[in-house]
Amino acid sequence: MFGRKSASKSDKKPQSEQKPSGLDHLTSFLKRDSVPEPIDEIPEIISENEILPDLPKSSNSKSVKLIQEVQKLDDKTIRPFLDYNEGMLFYPILSKVGEPQDNFAYLEGLVADGILEKKIYEKLIVCPIHPKTFSSSMRLYCPKCNSMNVEKLNLFEHKKCGYITESKNFEFSDEVKSQCPSCKKEIKNFEKEIRVPAMWYQCEDCHEKFDNATIKLHCRKHEHDFDTNSGQFITTYSYKLKNSEISINSDTAQIKEELVNLLNGFNFDAEVNCSVKGKTGNMHEIPIYAKSKTSDISILIFIKNQIGGIDESVMNSILVPKLDIEPKNTLLVTISDVNESIENLAHHYGIILISNPDFSKIISKVEEFVSDWYTRDGGSK
Repeated sequence: MFGRKSASKSDKKPQSEQKPSGLDHLTSFLKRDSVPEPIDEIPEIISENEILPDLPKSSNSKSVKLIQEVQKLDDKTIRPFLDYNEGMLFYPILSKVGEPQDNFAYLEGLVADGILEKKIYEKLIVCPIHPKTFSSSMRLYCPKCNSMNVEKLNLFEHKKCGYITESKNFEFSDEVKSQCPSCKKEIKNFEKEIRVPAMWYQCEDCHEKFDNATIKLHCRKHEHDFDTNSGQFITTYSYKLKNSEISINSDTAQIKEELVNLLNGFNFDAEVNCSVKGKTGNMHEIPIYAKSKTSDISILIFIKNQIGGIDESVMNSILVPKLDIEPKNTLLVTISDVNESIENLAHHYGIILISNPDFSKIISKVEEFVSDWYTRDGGSK
């Protein structure tokens, strides 16, 4: 029978390190032909319709401090910094809250908590032989002699007089005095007065003219070319603050730490922001994943907070990994309001719902549930 460790809460030391999770996780919707039967015994749902308290302006939470730093940015967006020569990607703003600048898992955790919104910032094509070197440039070659001494030529037509010639015969370096080489009339608006009927390339070495140049990418650090089709993609991300005001999600780091300590006390190995593979092979990002040290029992804990209250979209985001991973128990804890229809939905799918505006009461209710569960079922596992 599993039991809680004898150490009291005051004796426990919070974990200072958590295992990081990867940046890229593939999540797909599952198609199930049947709906699992609801669990017969569901602990009483705790719900209090109280006004959500504002977060204190001064907080020890790294998440709150980070949000305050992001709020100083013009567009509330965290962007990566890339060292193209060294192949390094990092987020300098993280150093302001005491986190390593390459701690991508920390930002991913804030995405999972609903604080930040993740967007693709840039897709880089990198050398297939040296993928850690981000620095590459495009080169044009003559398809006949393979020379790089290639020039792009345009055919220009002056609409007013009908004169057509190669672009090199027009002089547009001086916008004030630009004129047609034929009629000598001043050209004031290039887009309106000049038409470009054709474009081609010319090799200055062999004088060959051609429609399409040979395009290759050049690995600048290691000085060699590679074909565009053989290049690998590196995706970088930016993170945008979802709300202009400090989110009610922002102080969940402490509750995660306390829940992990609680589960560890019941002989679990618990991790935060853990990437878990489901039965379909898909990966799911779980805020807290705990597995028994002596059996296959597992627990998923989701922490979802929204100013407008928990809605069906939140429940759907939980159902997908729950149905795929099939843990022994799934808990949703929140300080947000929960209406009756959401309570019924959670009960139907066997999701333990604990709602209370007080984080400490949430911890107590989770502890009570886990303790009762193991007192009843733990000894037989």
